[in-house]
Amino acid sequence: MTTDRKTALAAIAVGDLFHGRPRRGTASIICLALQVREKTIFARRITTQSVHEFDRATGVEIDHSNPVIIDSVAPLPADIHDIMLSLDRKYREAEYRRAEDPEWEMPPEQARLTEDEKRGLLFVSHFYPKNPI
Repeated sequence: MTTDRKTALAAIAVGDLFHGRPRRGTASIICLALQVREKTIFARRITTQSVHEFDRATGVEIDHSNPVIIDSVAPLPADIHDIMLSLDRKYREAEYRRAEDPEWEMPPEQARLTEDEKRGLLFVSHFYPKNPI
């Protein structure tokens, strides 16, 4: 592992967005750092709200059969960063609603991606692969 990768992973802080891909597969996993400890990073995947624990030294997800590997920590432009945070809020609020009422479903008009959300997701799909660590 290069020193640059170690340095980039060590620089992740609470509130940072970063990107990863599973070891097997091509899924794009955009994460929000929730907690950073000496040896681990806890993060929430924006689109699914799943929580992931990463080894801070390697960037590899801990205790997972197909671990996500952090592949980019490049800072997003402010407008795209804000769009990703708004998507996180949207999906997190939906999770809270489902926790209160398991029968609850997001109304179709709210579930559809807005033009800005589409623009943000399209941007990161090109941006992160061009800015690896």
